[in-house]
Amino acid sequence: MRDSHRAEAERLLVRAVEEEARRTGGRTDSGALLSRGRGALDSMAAGAADEYAAYTRALDAAGAGQQPLSARFSKATLGTPLLVTGVAAAAAFGADLALGTATGLALGAGAVVAVAGTTATMARVTASHWPAAHRRAGERNQPGGPEQLRLEWLTALEVRGIRPFLDQQRMLTASARPPKKPGASVVAQLRGGDRSAAARTRSVLDQSFGHLPAAEGPFAGRRGELAQIAQWVHAARAATETRPTVVVLHGTPGSGRTTLAVRAAHALKDQFRGACVVDLRGDVAGETPLPTRDALLHLLNRLGAPREQLLFRERSSAEQQVRRLSELYHQHLTGTPVTVVLDDATDAAQVSTLVPERSDSLVIVTAREPLDLPADIPARVYHLPVGGLDAAGAEEVLRESAEDEEAGPYDFPSTDAVVELCGALPLALRVAGSSLGARNRAELADALGAYGPVGPVERALWLRYTDPVSYTHL
Repeated sequence: MRDSHRAEAERLLVRAVEEEARRTGGRTDSGALLSRGRGALDSMAAGAADEYAAYTRALDAAGAGQQPLSARFSKATLGTPLLVTGVAAAAAFGADLALGTATGLALGAGAVVAVAGTTATMARVTASHWPAAHRRAGERNQPGGPEQLRLEWLTALEVRGIRPFLDQQRMLTASARPPKKPGASVVAQLRGGDRSAAARTRSVLDQSFGHLPAAEGPFAGRRGELAQIAQWVHAARAATETRPTVVVLHGTPGSGRTTLAVRAAHALKDQFRGACVVDLRGDVAGETPLPTRDALLHLLNRLGAPREQLLFRERSSAEQQVRRLSELYHQHLTGTPVTVVLDDATDAAQVSTLVPERSDSLVIVTAREPLDLPADIPARVYHLPVGGLDAAGAEEVLRESAEDEEAGPYDFPSTDAVVELCGALPLALRVAGSSLGARNRAELADALGAYGPVGPVERALWLRYTDPVSYTHL
């Protein structure tokens, strides 16, 4: 590794060791662990060799055509323009003398030509430098650019190198402890219980991914949003400060906010140790939103908190229970990165309570509107609008939703009409596409248009459940 890159890798290692020390309640000798980690850094980096090679290639390619402004004012660059300027100044001086102009005036004319030529040369060189510099600065953070590849390298280094090293050191430390004697102290027995509880927590966290909704059905047109969420996560994991990342996906019902959140949780599974989805019921007609107490209990159960800590005294108030559960929640996830999907939220205060403050967790919130989270929340907060699909994504959803669509020439006008009537919303397009086996796209557009001014999702659902032709395909 290059020296500057090794320094970045060491900062990542330092942060991981600090998290390990916090997780074990200070029982880990962080100094010794960090020393061993620095000695094994090269072997840890071998697991991310491909990502590092791609990053350095991008750096070299970006630097090949990069030239500082000072280099543009070199002799090789300015020699010819300045020579031309000098010749022009001498010619102007000679011409004025030939015409009988006084020597002083001729010298002044030559000086004006020299100054004007030099100024024009400097301006031209500077003007040619700044557009290239701005273009390079804009390309630096684009997909596939050096900055994104840097984040991918650091993430791979942590996931494939640093984490396995820490797990191995944890196992070696546990095996090196002498076996308990019959007269072992109560403290030692409690520590053994702590290790058992930690093993149970790791097992429950591993199993929590199995409780995520299955990533099934057509999914199209959201690759850009998925890439953006992944880039935010990679940037957070590569930072030296431990803070959660909160992504608020906001859009109209039927836009696929929940599906996008679940897909992101599956796609980023290797970056986190557990995952949980909580339906906050914030926008469900006829239902009250999920109480914060119940949301905390669900999260703690799914993420492996000890069951005995979730019991309350009979006379404790709801506020006391929420306060105690919140403290336990933040303590339990300290240094443990997980993915939490808070689905269908409307209350910013409830969301902020469910954001683990001392871990690199990812919290994906789905809501109709952007949520104004408190400014003092210790998290990186991003808002990502989720609207209708583009033409290619809408066509893909229609095609994959159709069971037995009749083959024939592609009907552009009818497809555009169907997409417009469905508002380009994934849910409406999936429901409408399931009716294509019974009719062609022109007939589907006519059937959708017959329902008048209603919402796109309601229009598709009415067609499916009230139209005899569609109803037979349920």
